[in-house]
Amino acid sequence: MKKKIIINCNDCFAAYKFRLDLIKKLREKYQVYVIAGFDEHTQFLKRENVDVIAVDIDNTGTRLTQEIKLLLGYRKIFRTIRPDIIINYTIKPHLYATLVAPRKAKIINVVTGVSSALTQNTLMSRFVILFYRLISKKVDHYVFLNADDYNYFTKLKILKKSHSIIKGEGVNLENFYPYVDFSRPLTFIFIGRLVKEKGVIEYLEAAELIKRRFPGTRFLIAGAFYRKNSTVDRELVRRYEKKGIVKYLGYCHDINEILRGVHCVVLPSYREGLPISLVEALASKKIIIAADTVGSKDVVIDGYNGFLTTLGSSYDLAVKIEKYIFAQNKEELHNNALDTARQYDVAITIKEMQKIIEGV
Repeated sequence: MKKKIIINCNDCFAAYKFRLDLIKKLREKYQVYVIAGFDEHTQFLKRENVDVIAVDIDNTGTRLTQEIKLLLGYRKIFRTIRPDIIINYTIKPHLYATLVAPRKAKIINVVTGVSSALTQNTLMSRFVILFYRLISKKVDHYVFLNADDYNYFTKLKILKKSHSIIKGEGVNLENFYPYVDFSRPLTFIFIGRLVKEKGVIEYLEAAELIKRRFPGTRFLIAGAFYRKNSTVDRELVRRYEKKGIVKYLGYCHDINEILRGVHCVVLPSYREGLPISLVEALASKKIIIAADTVGSKDVVIDGYNGFLTTLGSSYDLAVKIEKYIFAQNKEELHNNALDTARQYDVAITIKEMQKIIEGV
């Protein structure tokens, strides 16, 4: 009889976009279930014959009744399935699912990035840190996507047992079309949630600076507005659109379609785990420009496959964009980008995760 594994995520989007290849591979040996918040990607998982159990999870909510409902929901699911292994991604699955997990179940918590809930000097942050310490003895293994996040958890005295650091969640290189069309106007794109901590404001301001000097360049934005206090004002993006500075594409399902016509992916994010949008850009042979900060700096090799920019500086971001515009070695930069992508092949990540699962 196959052992049972639960993949526990915030939403079906993350399960489908980041973990589908892992789920498919694990199904060869295990009976795999996915617990996740219901969204438009639930249907895509079901088309792949994934056993999906939808839960009502608000990523940023703190209403007590809603949180208790989620906690009890996890407990009910665990009692029904009786999993052998539970793999939790992100804060609420880490905390709530670990707390109510069966004693016999092995727990693997994957830290996809350190959010503001852990870094701010607030009462809520102190509570979350205390909660992590409380459940830490039940966690059999922590997985980090970069060394900085591991060091932060160590500093907070959260880790009690073994851990691993892997190079992100990987991408399936076979799904990408590595091609750059230098006959088209130089095109830059921001891909991600439209929240301030992703550096959207800096991107808009840098685009305006560049368009003054190089009106033929194009700047695109692909992503959804997010239900969060720090979401970027829709009207602000519209104003930049009306001025002809950027074009907003909305949320795009087909990443290949939007990457095919661009030259550079820009992500001035304040902190990442290991940004999948940058890895996807590399797999498509696009160069990357990102803030010199946690997560992003692990992907960008400054001057080799892209450029690092000063965190929070739209001026320096414009300087680095201009550096690419003037670069005489564009073809070499793009070849380097594709070469870097190979170390983020999802097949490598899957092997590492299989070893971790077999070792708990």
